[in-house]
Amino acid sequence: MDKDWLTVEEIANDLRVHVSTVRDWIKQKKLKAGKFGRDYRIRREDYQKFIHEHLFPDTEENTR
Repeated sequence: MDKDWLTVEEIANDLRVHVSTVRDWIKQKKLKAGKFGRDYRIRREDYQKFIHEHLFPDTEENTR
């Protein structure tokens, strides 16, 4: 089974940014996340959408 939820640390490692950067994106509502206890979890599909929006910011699909 594919892992549906990612941690802040996994995303930070994947993008080679600091975990505080990922938390800032979440707080700024740029990246959707759910808070479970003290930790955030990000759905894989929301992470993929976040990546797509940042790779192709001017596409018609992202302006809706």
